[in-house]
Amino acid sequence: VSSDLFTRGIDVQAVNVVINFDFPKMAETYLHRIGRSGRFGHLGIAINLITYEDRFNLHRIEQELGTEIKPIPKVIDPSLYVARHDDNNSMEEGNVSK
Repeated sequence: VSSDLFTRGIDVQAVNVVINFDFPKMAETYLHRIGRSGRFGHLGIAINLITYEDRFNLHRIEQELGTEIKPIPKVIDPSLYVARHDDNNSMEEGNVSK
C-alpha cells in the first residue's frame, strides 16, 4: 500500500504487482505508478480498478501514451507475480514450479 510519493525516487527491486485503487488522472502519474512493477528485468503486472467516472481519464491516458490498457484477463500467468525458491534456497522471480 502506497501513495504517489512512493512512485518517485524510491527504488524497490522486488515489486511484482501494482494495483491502482484510485486510477490516476494524468499519464505521467500512471507511468510512474505502473513503472514500479517489473523493474530491473523482472516480470510484473499492473491492475487498475476503474470506476465509471474513470473511463474518461483511462481513454485520455491511452491516447496520450499511444497504447491500449486492456481489461484484466480471466487467467493471469503466474510467472508475472509468483516467486519461487531454487535448489540453493534463493528466490527466483518469473518462474513457477509445476
